[in-house]
Amino acid sequence: MSDMLASDGNCLRLSGAITYDNADAVCADGIAVLEQAATAVVVDLTGLTSASSLTVAVLLRWARTAAARGYQLQLTNVPERCRAIARVSGLAEALPEV
Repeated sequence: MSDMLASDGNCLRLSGAITYDNADAVCADGIAVLEQAATAVVVDLTGLTSASSLTVAVLLRWARTAAARGYQLQLTNVPERCRAIARVSGLAEALPEV
């Protein structure tokens, strides 16, 4: 698993910055965790050092993976920049906060 992700029960913690160099790996690692989860997962974004549309894209992919498994991904400690990108993109409802 990527150094940027830590899993603790039903909580997935994302830290650092998602960049074009690491986005595919971070996304795949998160999907692997979500596919093993038995219940809804909360993604804690406290440790993010920057946020961009790439961050939102990874979160959206994770949300789709969770939905395919029958539960909703929930976010906590979402940076304002991520919120703004999700709002402008019409994705705020697809990325619900706890």
